[in-house]
Parts: sequence; C-alpha cells; structure tokens
Amino acid sequence: MHIDLATIASLGALQSLLLVPLLLAATRAYTGVARRSLRVWSAALLLQGLGWMLMAMHGRLTPWLTIALAAAALLGSYVATTRALRLLLHVPQRRLLVGTVTLICWLGIAWFGVVMPDYPMRRYFSSFATIVYLLLVIAPLLGSLRPGGSVAQRVMLLAMLGGLAVWIYRLVELLGGTDSGTSMLTLSLCNAISMVYGAIEPVIATIGFMLIYNEDAQNELHRLARTDPLTGVLNRLALDEEAERLFRQATVQARPLAALMIDTDHFKQINDRFGHADGDRVLATLAACLGERLRQAGMLGRIGGEEFLVLLPDRAVAEAAAFGEALRSAVAALHPMLDGAPGVTVSIGVAVLAPVDADVHALIRRADRALYEAKRSGRNCVVTATT
Repeated sequence: MHIDLATIASLGALQSLLLVPLLLAATRAYTGVARRSLRVWSAALLLQGLGWMLMAMHGRLTPWLTIALAAAALLGSYVATTRALRLLLHVPQRRLLVGTVTLICWLGIAWFGVVMPDYPMRRYFSSFATIVYLLLVIAPLLGSLRPGGSVAQRVMLLAMLGGLAVWIYRLVELLGGTDSGTSMLTLSLCNAISMVYGAIEPVIATIGFMLIYNEDAQNELHRLARTDPLTGVLNRLALDEEAERLFRQATVQARPLAALMIDTDHFKQINDRFGHADGDRVLATLAACLGERLRQAGMLGRIGGEEFLVLLPDRAVAEAAAFGEALRSAVAALHPMLDGAPGVTVSIGVAVLAPVDADVHALIRRADRALYEAKRSGRNCVVTATT
C-alpha cells in the first residue's frame, strides 16, 4: 500500500488547527498561569499546523515558503511548546538558550534549504534544535518518576520521550549515511515514522498538558482548603489533620510532641480602637513573625480569632518552653504595627505529650489551660502545663 507522506502531514496540520478552538473554548474560565500557558500552547498548535501545511506543499510552492517559512513555523511551535510546559511546571524558561538555538538553526535550515540546497545539512540543524527543545521539556518531567510522582507528568514525559526517540533515530540514520531522500516527504521508514508520530503527537501532548493543569489545579484547591486566607498559615482543618498525624507518629515511635497555644494580648482593644482592617493586618504580621521564627521546626496554624497553635515534634518540656519564650520575645521585639498603638504581645501555654493524653485533643486542651494561666498571670509570658 502506498503511503502519501504529504497527506499525513496535511492531516497532522488539520488536527493541530482543530485542537486550538476546542482547547480555547473548553478553558475560557481559566485564570493566571493556567490561562497564559494555555494561550502559549494554543499558539504552538497554530504554528505547528501552519508548518506542517507548508511542508505538505513542498514542490508546489517556492522553497522560501515550504522550507524557510515552514521551518520558522515549526521551530516557533517547539519554542512555544517548551515555554508553555515550563511555565505550567513552574521552572525557569531558559529563554536565552532557546532563542539562540532557534535563531542559529533557522538560519542554517534557510541557508541549506534555499541559498545552498543541502538536505542532510538541513536535517542536522532541525534535529539538533528539536532535540534541545525536547530535552528542555523532559528535564523537569523526570521528577515524576520518583515514587508518588505526578501521573499526569508521566503521561507527558512518555509523549516527549517518544518524540525524542523519533528525532534521535532520524539523526542516527543521517549519520549512518542511509538516508538518500531530498525532503521529509520522500518515502522512507524514518520519514513515515516521523510523519505519523507528528500527526498524532499534538493530541497526545495536549491531553498530557491538560492532565498536568488539572492535577496542578487540584493541588492548589487542596492547598487553599487547608490555608487560612488572612494569615496564610494552616487553618483549623489542616491543623486537625497534622495534629492527628504527629500524635500517631509520636505515640508509635515514643517521641516527644509539644503543643503551644498562642493568644494575642488585648486584641479586642486593637479592633475597637483601629478597626477590623487594621486588626487583620496585625494578625497577618504576627503570623509572619511566628512563621519566620518557626521555619521548618514544626507546624503553625490559626485556631480562630487571634489564637494560634504551634505543634513541635521532638521537643521535651524544657525545649518547648524555651522555644515558646523565643516566640514571645520575637513578637515583643516587633515595632508597633499601627501608628499610635503600643507593641503587640502574646501569651503562650505549653504542653508536652504525656501518658494522661488519650488523644491529641487532650494535649491541646492542656496547652489551652496553660495559656489561660498565662493570661491570668498578667499576659506576655509563657506558662508550661503540668500533668
């Protein structure tokens, strides 16, 4: 059966072009990075469709159109694909590298396609450029191979590895001197594989792209559901989950676990005098101060109102009390957050896991009782619970 490579190229072009309105229509509500990356991806599909369409007209239009312009469109599509994926994956764009490779390779393809026709040299330039683009996409996807890695990124990685294998095969064939064609439309096993893969690759890659976006969006929704919108620390739901996890870990491994209940002193007076907007600003600044001091030592979350909870794994009584005092001192050292207002202070109650604690809530209740003892003792102090 005769295989018409020009027809396959035309079908690939049509498929890429049809994907664009479908993709844009299905993602109109997207915002932020998702919208930018999808628009860049759509531009890549448009350029890819134009490139394949011009290539399919080789021999019927001038070489400037079917070689130079087609190469510009295809290289542009690879640049856009690289940018869209790296944007979605939150990794650096490498624009200087991409731009340099694109310019050099397009000049080489145009020179050896129009000025001094040399098909093998054109293939060297196109193969080199495409392999660079694919490696720039594959590199950040390799992390998905770790246990528990992203399934969506693995789908995209598989598609990109398929493209890399095709282009490496083309390069090996060229280096081996077995390619005697004069264009990619010359019927050969290598060209047939390249054309067929090029025709189906837009669909596979677009599916992978959308899967990555969906996974990223789900992770963001999960993060937002666990984050206090005012302070950016863990909310009550996330704190409950983390507290249960740390409690199980501490009891199974017989390791210490400390809970610190933190209350902002006289916060009602701040709200009454300056208003709730300024009160919210004070809470956000306070949470940032606590988080900076805490870093990776434990968990910080907002219980509600002006109260915060800190969970410290592997801290015995003396260490937990000392850490509480360090937090209290750091807050007291802050400059006044509002004009005309005194500095903000906090009272802290500390409790460390003990045999009397049947669950993590019992531990937190003891820390809460210690907090109220600190408030009764004059505030701006740390009190440690007794068992």
